This record gives sequence, C-alpha cells and structure tokens, in this order.
Amino acid sequence: MSKKTMSLLALSSLLALGAQAAPVQAAATTWKVVNPHADGAFTTSGPLTVKNSAGRTLFTCANVPLIGEMKSQSTTSGQHLGKFTSYHRISCTGAGGEEWAGMLGVMVGPSYFRATGFNAATGTTTVTHSGMTPATPAYMFSQVGAGATCAFFVQSVAGTYSNATSTLKTTTAQTRLGTPEGQEPYCQGMLTEGETIAFDGALKFNPAIKVTATTS
Repeated sequence: MSKKTMSLLALSSLLALGAQAAPVQAAATTWKVVNPHADGAFTTSGPLTVKNSAGRTLFTCANVPLIGEMKSQSTTSGQHLGKFTSYHRISCTGAGGEEWAGMLGVMVGPSYFRATGFNAATGTTTVTHSGMTPATPAYMFSQVGAGATCAFFVQSVAGTYSNATSTLKTTTAQTRLGTPEGQEPYCQGMLTEGETIAFDGALKFNPAIKVTATTS
C-alpha cells in the first residue's frame, strides 16, 4: 500500500471519528416577554373584517374588546406566551346590514398565543392563537335575530405581533360549523366546514408589550 493511500485512509478515519465525537446540536430559541403590568394583564381594541375564501365579506366588527394575560417571562417554549381570557360584547355588522355578534371561546377555556417565528429586523413575532390545542375554537360568531342562519366557530387564527405598534395583526383562520340535529349545517351558501377564511384584524394591546426571541 502506498504512503498516499495510507494517508487518505488515516484522514478518512479521523474525519469519521470527529463526526461521531461532535454531533450537531439543534439551535435553541429563547422567548422573552416584557409587560409593564406586573400581573401580565392587557386589553385590546381594534377592527376586524371577516371574509370567506371566495372574498365575500360576511361582517365587520368596529371594535374587538378582549381581555388577556401575557406575563413578563423568559422561556424556551413559544407554545403559551400569553392568552385571551375574557371579552366584552363583540358587535358586528353584516354586508347587508344584518347584526352579528361574537365572543371569545370561553366555553372551552382561554385562547392561547403560540409563537412560531421572530423577525429581529422588524420586531415582529409570527403567532397563531386558539384554545387549549390548535384544534380548539378561539371564537364564535353568529347572526342575531329572527331568520338567523349562520353560526360558526373559528380556530387556528394566524397573524403577527408588532413591537413597534403593539398590535396583533390577524390574517386567516379556519371554520368549524354547527349542525342542528336532523338539519343541514349552518351557514349554507356562506361557509363550509374547515374553510380557510380571511380574518383581517388589527388588535392593539394596552399596555404595549414587547416580545423578542434569540437563537443559540
């Protein structure tokens, strides 16, 4: 065996040993929340417009007044950074002038924020929010009054939270429809089960909360 061949074999062995001795470790992300309120409390205000996947406006809410909790913390899990806990009445108006009403999904518990990414350049956190699990509804909306034919739950609400404006900008969500016993599902002609809808909201947080993330 030539010296060159022996050298190549020795180099290969060293590289193999090095790969075994120094496994690549996954990067860890640490999330930091700073809330001026010691108890973590906050409220929201701001508009919401809901459209179906075909672009038809179902209703617009001039203000979404929610109450929540997002305590100052440092954590390696972005699964429960905070939550909406209760609400004041959400009054909305349909495209034809009909009355709609909304509420937080309090019948199944709070709606939790789950962080999925952070953009340090813009100071924005990508989030979803829903109930205890991603498949648990976050809100319920329904038509009000005689002849009402639509009521549905909303889950997997997606959006971004901006430190600069302290605003949660929601974008999309998924529907879950109710079905009266022995009847057709609600919202016929407006929505379908599991449909991804436009959930265009701008919920400003008070006080201003700062969320950041570092990866190491």
